[in-house]
Amino acid sequence: PFEAVAKGAALCANCHDAAAMTGTGKVQHVPFKDGECLLCHDPHASANPALLTAKGNLLCVSCHAGQGAKPSFGHAPMASARGCLSCHSAHSADHGALLTSATGPLCLTCHAATKAAVEKTATPHAPAAADECTACHDAHGSGVKGMLKDREDRVCYACHSDAEAKFLKTYTHAPVRDGACSSCHHPHGSDQGALLKASGPALCASCHADFMKPLDGGAIHAPFAGGDCRSCHDAHGSSLKGMASAKLETLCASCHADVKAQVDAGRAKHEPAAAGACTACHSPHQTALEGLLLAKGPDLCLGCHRALKSAMDGGEVHSPAAGDCLLCHQPHASAENRLMVRPARELCAGCHDVTTAAFSAAHLQIEPARIRCERCHDAHASKEPHFFKSNAHAPFAGKSCQDCHLPPRAGIK
Repeated sequence: PFEAVAKGAALCANCHDAAAMTGTGKVQHVPFKDGECLLCHDPHASANPALLTAKGNLLCVSCHAGQGAKPSFGHAPMASARGCLSCHSAHSADHGALLTSATGPLCLTCHAATKAAVEKTATPHAPAAADECTACHDAHGSGVKGMLKDREDRVCYACHSDAEAKFLKTYTHAPVRDGACSSCHHPHGSDQGALLKASGPALCASCHADFMKPLDGGAIHAPFAGGDCRSCHDAHGSSLKGMASAKLETLCASCHADVKAQVDAGRAKHEPAAAGACTACHSPHQTALEGLLLAKGPDLCLGCHRALKSAMDGGEVHSPAAGDCLLCHQPHASAENRLMVRPARELCAGCHDVTTAAFSAAHLQIEPARIRCERCHDAHASKEPHFFKSNAHAPFAGKSCQDCHLPPRAGIK
């Protein structure tokens, strides 16, 4: 029934200096700019400060409905008494979104300790150093821990766009697979390169401590002992098993060039060595055995040579074969057949005295240098006496050499 002496903001301006409320603010709240004071204030009385028509954030979210949800990880000021006004001005401001100051300085009014910590690091994260907090964080709250704008890896990939395709390989490191970049990298700053949370071995040990614990005795691979995990592994992912940074033959040969040269030059090559499958016999980290071997001598070899194991299980075993394969064979390559360390007759003569009369009689007076032991004897195991091969030509088995051979001529052996 009572007509106002003036309309809209003109009436309010009779008492309230609009210019003072505007100040230097280049950005004005739309209701304030349009003179719609009564959208936020009651002209007569209110239970709220400044005659606001609703309490705290409820008034703001009546228009800004998108900010009304309560996220799992909310920003503390949103729940404080000042609410939205902790960061925003109600009427005008010099900064976008009516922020009371630029984003970085505004955040630092509460998070000064974070900024101080970043400035002390040798490698600050570029957004943190530039006070670009909202590059990664949602200022109002988020469903992701740390108020991140999205899942952690997606936030990182927003800048590191080439990394996603590079990292997601057949064998991906679990933190990368799970999108947990901060498992290894500090999001604000670090004294380590690449924002790592610790130096190489200490970082890996944060997950792999039990695996990295040194064994008592035995052998340890030098890179593993030195904590130089990345000399063999890609920290993010690889198309090769074990997240190897290169194929095994290339990786191992980068340090063990002498073995590679031996294999390349060898007449006989051990199949795993020729195929670059070094870990078929050796542990790349540590073992209780010399040479980083995965098992003791014959057991390791017989894991592949199953037919030989069966023969040894069912017959009398030649003592070198029962003890150490490397007494007779090279592990990687050899200039001799069957990976022998030297010609077979020389090997045999190392244990068997070929100069005795008994030896000469048993071998029909044939010159030892002409004898090929492996033609008649099995070097590993046999059910026959003297390790003869089980399948023998009948005249040979009956020692009737004359059935096929002429007697040796005088002077010829």
